[in-house]
Amino acid sequence: MKNHDGLIVGITGGIACGKTTVSKLLADKGAIPINADEIGHLLLKADSPVINELVDTFGSDILEESGDVSREKLGAIVFKDENERKKLNQILHPIIIEKSRSKARELVSDNPKCVVLLDAPLLIEAGAYDSVDLIVVVTTSQEQQLERIIKRSHLLNRPISPEEAQARIDAQMPLSEKVKYADVVIENEGTENQLIVQVDDLWEQIQISIRNRAKVD
Repeated sequence: MKNHDGLIVGITGGIACGKTTVSKLLADKGAIPINADEIGHLLLKADSPVINELVDTFGSDILEESGDVSREKLGAIVFKDENERKKLNQILHPIIIEKSRSKARELVSDNPKCVVLLDAPLLIEAGAYDSVDLIVVVTTSQEQQLERIIKRSHLLNRPISPEEAQARIDAQMPLSEKVKYADVVIENEGTENQLIVQVDDLWEQIQISIRNRAKVD
C-alpha cells in the first residue's frame, strides 16, 4: 500500500474496452475520476508547454489554424510508425503521469474515505501502475473494439477505416499482457446490466480495502 490516505484506483485496458464507462459508473457511487486522456488533449493545445517540442519533432503540418495540434494529423503519423509513436509518448507521458499522480495524491491526502480513479489507457506501459493501490483492467473482444472504434469515429464526424481502427488496437499493449498486472478484471463483453454487476462488486472490494486500511492505521 502507498503512503497516503484514501484509495487510488488505476483504470486501464485497451482502446474502446469501456474504461470511461466503468469510471462513470464508479463516479456515480462517489469516486473522483481523473482522465489521463483529457490531460493529454490539453497538452496538444497551442498554449501547451510542449507545443514547440511537438512541432520540432513532427513538423508544423500537424498544427491547425488555431495553433492547436490536430489529433487526426498527429494520429496519422504515430499510428503508422512505432518509432514516431515512441517519440510522442516520450514527450507527453512524463507530464501526463506526473499531473495525474499529483492530482490523485492531493485528493486522497486529507480524506481517508476518498476513492480516486486514475483513468489511464497507458497506465501499465508508462510504468505508472506502481503509483496506484488497485489496478483494474477493462477488457472486451477485438471484434467489439473494432466495432466501437469505428462507431465512435463516425459519431465524432471523424470516420476511420477498419484498417485504421486495427492500427490503433495494435499500437497498444495486448490485453492478454495487461491482465497480468490486474488486481481486478472487468469483462465488458455482455449487457449493460452485466457490466453494472461487475462494477458493483468492484465498489464493494474498494470499500473493503478502505476499511482494512483504516484498521491498519
